[in-house]
Amino acid sequence: MTNWSLRKRLILLAALTVSFIVAIAGMSFSMLYKSHVEDFVLTELNNHLQQLLGGTALNDTGSVEVAVELSDPRFHEPGGGLYWQIDIAGKPSLRSRSLWDEQLTVPSPPKNAEHEHAHIMTLPSGDEIFALEKLVVLTNDAGAEQPVIVTMGIDRERVTSPVTAFLQAILGGLAATYVTLLAAMILIITLGLRPLLAVKQQIANMRNGSTSFDASNLPSEVLPLAEEVNALSVARERQLQSARHRASNLAHGLKTPLAVMQAISNELRGKGMGDAADNISLNANQMRDLVDRELTRSRMADGRGTYRSNLEDVASKVVATMKKAPRGDILIWSIDVPAGAQVAIDRVDLLELLGNLLDNARKHASECVRLSYDGKTLVIEDDGPGVQENQMETILQRGVRLDEKMPGSGIGLAIVTDLADVYSLTLKVRRSDLGGLAIEVGMPAV
Repeated sequence: MTNWSLRKRLILLAALTVSFIVAIAGMSFSMLYKSHVEDFVLTELNNHLQQLLGGTALNDTGSVEVAVELSDPRFHEPGGGLYWQIDIAGKPSLRSRSLWDEQLTVPSPPKNAEHEHAHIMTLPSGDEIFALEKLVVLTNDAGAEQPVIVTMGIDRERVTSPVTAFLQAILGGLAATYVTLLAAMILIITLGLRPLLAVKQQIANMRNGSTSFDASNLPSEVLPLAEEVNALSVARERQLQSARHRASNLAHGLKTPLAVMQAISNELRGKGMGDAADNISLNANQMRDLVDRELTRSRMADGRGTYRSNLEDVASKVVATMKKAPRGDILIWSIDVPAGAQVAIDRVDLLELLGNLLDNARKHASECVRLSYDGKTLVIEDDGPGVQENQMETILQRGVRLDEKMPGSGIGLAIVTDLADVYSLTLKVRRSDLGGLAIEVGMPAV
């Protein structure tokens, strides 16, 4: 549950809560109905008991006589379902015919005439009955008294069957109630979390170029989050601009010393100190390459935004620029890109990527350079001499120049590698069908 979404957690809690409520409601209804049934049965038993007492008397000899036949026929049938028994101290019990030869054992006889007990009793046969007991003092004409315990019972099934039937009847209703409540809770959770989707969209807009978090349509509970996001965005932008300014200032500050070092190198070379001049020139060029690369990296986007760039438009602009470079106007440039193709990379970074790849192809091409895109992979290839198979893996390394006769520092393809790392693009070098080098960039369309 640690990685579950907030929506899943709330739905799980809602399901548990609704289950608990419905279970409590079901048990409460069952208990209430059972109590109602027991009260009804006790009332029925008490009516039978009063009818029995109305026909029971203590005769002159001190014997208890039952001179009435109860109206319910179940008393007169063995195992009929209704039973009575009169217990007299020291004398045999009087029983209804329905008990046949079975004897009821009173678990806790009443202590006085005001007490009535209701018990679940078990007959010798194993059947259970729901029984009402009462202590009655009979008096004859001579004033003699005889306490007796009268027990009136009914098969327990008469109590349990209606309760079971009631539970079965309400199960469907409880199930429908559960589903309805759970659906309502899910709907409430979904609607309640909808502002968070707006927050997510606002953050995506900010990553895609929006300057601030629009909190005008958000509920008050989310406003503090919006304010914090805006503050974080402003702070991050300031830090980024500050870092870029520092990098730019550092680069401009180093240009003059580098130019001075180059001039000293030329001076030394003119005085016949070629080795010293070459060492100074080599180190100055390495420093300049490093500065250029770091400046380019400082201008790169973070690669995490939802960027959209028109590949055909950017490629056309870069090719137009390449035609103005040395030998660019005599080469045949081919662009095979689907109209309107969009790629997920910042436009400035896409210009940097295509510029370095096409410039490298321009330097080595004999007659033509081809740029193609199939919706997944961008391919830049030329018809130049190409490279050996064992050199394919090193061509994208920083500062590597396989052809020392060509102008440049070898840093262009290293910048391409940096951009690929930022945007999680795949790079692959192979021999082109044109005969030269082909560089593939995995760049899915969006």
